[in-house]
Amino acid sequence: MIKKIKKVLRKVLEKFGLMKPYVPSTQQDYFMQGYEVFLKTGQTPHNANMANINLYCSTNGVFNEAFNDRLKQSNPPQIIKDTLEGVAGVFTKNDFDKVNNEMNEKGYVHFDKKLSQEVCESIYNYAMQKAAVIPPAYDKKIIYNPEAPLAEIYRFDIQDLVNNKEIQQLMMDPVLINFARNYLGCEPIFDFPAMWWSTSFQKEASSEAAQLYHFDMDRVKWLKVFFYINDVTLDNGPHCYIEGSHKVGAKPAILLERGYARIPDTDLEPYYSPDTIKVVCGEAGSIFIGDTKCWHKGTPLKKGHRLVLELEYTSSLFIANYPKMIVHNASDAFKEFCNTHQTFASNIEIK
Repeated sequence: MIKKIKKVLRKVLEKFGLMKPYVPSTQQDYFMQGYEVFLKTGQTPHNANMANINLYCSTNGVFNEAFNDRLKQSNPPQIIKDTLEGVAGVFTKNDFDKVNNEMNEKGYVHFDKKLSQEVCESIYNYAMQKAAVIPPAYDKKIIYNPEAPLAEIYRFDIQDLVNNKEIQQLMMDPVLINFARNYLGCEPIFDFPAMWWSTSFQKEASSEAAQLYHFDMDRVKWLKVFFYINDVTLDNGPHCYIEGSHKVGAKPAILLERGYARIPDTDLEPYYSPDTIKVVCGEAGSIFIGDTKCWHKGTPLKKGHRLVLELEYTSSLFIANYPKMIVHNASDAFKEFCNTHQTFASNIEIK
């Protein structure tokens, strides 16, 4: 399989003029050798992780999409013909196709339907009582006090989140999973939940709180689902992204030469029209999905705070070495779902 993937990737790179057939690619070798190690051990060497970023930047996304096309063939998606209902609404096959077309074209899709007030209140209250880690060391858990924030961001532990039954219910939502299935082109693996408070502790843009434009690159391909747990206005840190910048070839090569870097707004503005720069405000419960290969960022908070819950689905656990999620507090429904959806639960262990 490895030889077949290498052959196909070389042809793709040659087609786009990104690699001469007689010149070996050190980065490609690191990447493919790392994939062999991953298949044997489940762990990715650091140089393969770095090669993933370097190949993305040097090929403007061509390499990574070509590799994901090969991954899809070994993990074909289920064919879902039925109408599905979930937290984002009721969707027919045609509805799913429209969402997927919009995802491919724009990189983000927002939904009219919101999480219920009851679910938002439950998760919000959980976040007010559960300790989270703060920069710079992220080594001590602290409960967030809105009256006296100690940092610009409080990040919750993945293991804590995956043991929350409200979050478990969202993780196995059939509509969200089918969005991921369609976009990834394979049976999705649940990668991780994330949740964080953004605060007004620091008025200037914080790199630590991802408040400068950047793109993510910790997998080959993924889909993120975002939930605003409290109201988000222009004052308390709305998410921003540049529409369509996830596409192959959509980033200026001169900026990709900087690698995996934070980019000031002024450096991006010459390359994108103002109508492609989107600011996502929304009431508590707002739901949107995105491919965070788009340039994106949070914005510095003028006042208040923002609580965001994020779920990530991926086509492969290759690249980032996240720890296995250990669930001691699984609902009966979540146990059954993981037992019957083994690809979904590839990195989940029920105790």
